[in-house]
Amino acid sequence: MTAVLRFEGERACEADIEAHTPEMRGQRQHLLRQLAVSRGERVLDVGCGPGYLVSELVAPVGPDGEVCGIDVSASMLKLARARCASAGTRVNLVAGRCEEIPFPDASFNAAVSSQVYEYVGDIERALAELYRVLRPGGRAVVLDTDWDSLVWHSADRSRMRRILELWEDHVTDPRLPRRLGPLLREAGFTEESLTTLTFLNRRCDRDTYSYWQVGFIEAFLAGHPGADPEVTRAWARELHELDAAGNYFFSLGRYAFTVAKPGG
Repeated sequence: MTAVLRFEGERACEADIEAHTPEMRGQRQHLLRQLAVSRGERVLDVGCGPGYLVSELVAPVGPDGEVCGIDVSASMLKLARARCASAGTRVNLVAGRCEEIPFPDASFNAAVSSQVYEYVGDIERALAELYRVLRPGGRAVVLDTDWDSLVWHSADRSRMRRILELWEDHVTDPRLPRRLGPLLREAGFTEESLTTLTFLNRRCDRDTYSYWQVGFIEAFLAGHPGADPEVTRAWARELHELDAAGNYFFSLGRYAFTVAKPGG
C-alpha cells in the first residue's frame, strides 16, 4: 500500500473547486440538518478542509457562538481562513490531527467530521478524542464512504476493477462505514440515526463530483508503484468518451452516523 492521498497545494485547490459541485453542496446541507445547531453553541469541524462547512455554520451559531476547525493540511487551512475571514473571532481554525484534537475536554456542544476517519490509522484513538472534546449531551455527525458502493461504467471492466483496486490505497480503510457503528459505541457514543447519501452522475464535466475524482485518481496513481501510466490515461480517456457519447454513469454511497455523548 502507498501513502494515503494528501490534500496539499494543487490537490487542495482542486478539492476547493470540487466543493462547489451539487453533490458536495447537498452533502453539507445534509450535515447541517443532522447537526441541528442552535444559537450560542460551540461547534467543531474535524478535518475542516477548505472551510465551506465552517463558513455555513457561522450563521446558525449566531453572534454568541463559535465554530472551530482543525486540519492537518496547511493548504486547506489557508483556504479556510480566507473563506471565513469575515466571521472574525467567531471562527477559530488551527492545525491539528483528529487523533490529538488541540482543545480541552468538554469544549463543544457539537462536532462534525466528513470524509476524514477513513484516512486515519488509529481510528479508536480518533473517536476517543472526539468523545473527549464533546460536552455531556453533545452530539456529532461522522460521514465516510464505503468504496465498495462505487458503480462506475466502463466497457473495460477488468481495467476499471484494477484502477479502483489501486485507488483504494488512497485511504487507510476503504470500507470504514460498515464497522463505524460498533466503533462509535465502543468509544461511548449512543447512535441516534444512520443516514445515506448517493452521488449520482450521468455526465462528467466540471460541475460534477466524479469529474474531479477522475483527476484525483490520475494524480494519485501517477505516484503509485503498481500503476501503469498508459493504462491510467486510457481509463480516463474512456470515461470522457463515454460522457461525450451520452453513456456515462457514476454512483457512490456515503454514510452519516449521528451520535450523542450520554449525560448533560
